[in-house]
Amino acid sequence: MIKHPVLLMCIILFVACSHQKSQPVTKRIVAKESKNRHPILPNKKRYANPLLNQYAEFIKSLNITDAETSSQAARQYSILFKGEDENTCDSAFLIFNRYYEKLNSKLDDLHHKRTGMTDSLLMGNIKPDRLPATVANYLSKLKRNGFEIITEEGDTYVGQERDFIAKWFYDYVSPVMKEYLMQLNKENKQVYIEDNSILISATDLVDRTIWWEQFIKNNPNFISIDEATINKNSYLQLLLEGTENSYVVNVDNNKLSDYFKNAYNYINDKYPSSDAAKLVAPYYALLKEGKKLKADSLMNVYRKQGITG
Repeated sequence: MIKHPVLLMCIILFVACSHQKSQPVTKRIVAKESKNRHPILPNKKRYANPLLNQYAEFIKSLNITDAETSSQAARQYSILFKGEDENTCDSAFLIFNRYYEKLNSKLDDLHHKRTGMTDSLLMGNIKPDRLPATVANYLSKLKRNGFEIITEEGDTYVGQERDFIAKWFYDYVSPVMKEYLMQLNKENKQVYIEDNSILISATDLVDRTIWWEQFIKNNPNFISIDEATINKNSYLQLLLEGTENSYVVNVDNNKLSDYFKNAYNYINDKYPSSDAAKLVAPYYALLKEGKKLKADSLMNVYRKQGITG
């Protein structure tokens, strides 16, 4: 699931949890929302629109240790911004989303301290009607407020369940923001990397890379364009460099791995005019010819240009 993807390897970003284990990268929302771009006013109110200031003040009043405040914030959003223009609704969503991510982090910090529950009870191995009431109530509270339990290597974390975003916000935000959020939710439902290993198929990796590339080209003035760019670059870095456990070149025979051979053939066949394909093609050609030193030199050029980390 997630781990709370750019060039600076933000895909492999780990967030420390209270139980002394880095939060998994695989179920993180691929990007944090950008800071709102409304002008700061002389009276220290952050936004030119008074409704946004009112909402920001409401958010500040919430108890960051209580999962229910996510629903409280979403409900207040629907009250304040019903009938407002799409740009205002998008800006207000960013205020909510920053709180949602902070709340996620705080709930994860409190996860084991507060519940005293063993991971074995939270991993979904026990039927819901067999769970102790305290555990069942805890899981239910998380779910109805936009969170879920994520498991990795015998440990559990609190992560985001983004259907909550669909329920509360899709009817208010702009079509472009909705498209963006729908893609994040789709990717959030399918783990793409865990324990430094790529879990999605080679074609899915390419498709995600190209989706973000096209989204950025189609929406250059999108309010969260920086975050969309992080997502695109994160997937592009995976496509070009792999991970510690998903090698582009097999270490035993110095040949291109089947996974990346499939990825490179697919992108060249289906998306030959894409920016990503133009980067992959010369790199792939050198690797196919066994010219690994030249391929490495090209990758160093990409790194210096900021294309990869």
